[in-house]
Amino acid sequence: MNSTCDLIIDSLKDEPIGETHHFTWFISDIGIVALFKGDEKFETYNSNVETEANKIALDISKEEKEYLNINEIQFFLFYS
Repeated sequence: MNSTCDLIIDSLKDEPIGETHHFTWFISDIGIVALFKGDEKFETYNSNVETEANKIALDISKEEKEYLNINEIQFFLFYS
């Protein structure tokens, strides 16, 4: 694993900033992490992420979104 992956995985050990139906939300040194909960189809997560971010007062509409799968951990990373 590279240092970027290490930073993200380490941030998942911290207290989450919120939880929604499909995601557990974390702050990392790189950006906002939306950790997938459950085992649904990718499309379900992709179509719900912005709506669920709004439910916990996060505006991710202007952020870059990247899907990552590190060691079987699936999440979106939002960054500027």
